[in-house]
Amino acid sequence: MSNNPVIDLFDDPSKKFVKICAPMVRYSKLQFRKLIRMYECDLCFTPMIMADSYVKSAKARAHEFQTDADDRPLIVQFGANNSSDFVNASNLIIPYCDGIDLNCGCPQRWALNDGYGAQLLKNPEIIKDCVRQLRNHLPANKTISVKLRLLDNHRQKECRSLSTN
Repeated sequence: MSNNPVIDLFDDPSKKFVKICAPMVRYSKLQFRKLIRMYECDLCFTPMIMADSYVKSAKARAHEFQTDADDRPLIVQFGANNSSDFVNASNLIIPYCDGIDLNCGCPQRWALNDGYGAQLLKNPEIIKDCVRQLRNHLPANKTISVKLRLLDNHRQKECRSLSTN
C-alpha cells in the first residue's frame, strides 16, 4: 500500500483493469464525475484548467475547480506553457487532489497558437522543466503525469527522450 490512491489502483492485484474517465472539455466537472463514479469509475480527471488563470484569479479558481470528499481519486489536468504557472497552480490545488497532469495533447487552434497542449511537443525542454520543477515542489505521495498524443516518428523520438531524462 502506497500513500497515494492512484498508485494503489494500479498495484491492486484484484483489479483486472482500472476504469479511468479521461479529461473531457466542458464535461469532466464535478457533477459529471459524481455520475460516472456511480458506475464504478476508479479514477477521474478534471477538464483542462488553464494554469495561468488559476494562479491569477480567485474567480477562475472558484469557477474552474470544484470537488468534494467522494471525488477521489482525482487527477487535476492543467494547461501550461511554462513551469512557473504549472508549479504555482499545482501548489494551490494539490491539497484537493491525488495528482497533477500536464496537458500536452490539446489540438485546438487557440491552444497551439498560445504554446499550450500539443504545441508543447515541439518544445520538449518545457515539458521536462514543468515535470522536474513540479516534482521538486510536490509531496512524494502525489502523482505527476503528462497527457500527450504521438503524431509521427519525429514526435515519438522527442517523447522517448523526455522519458529517459
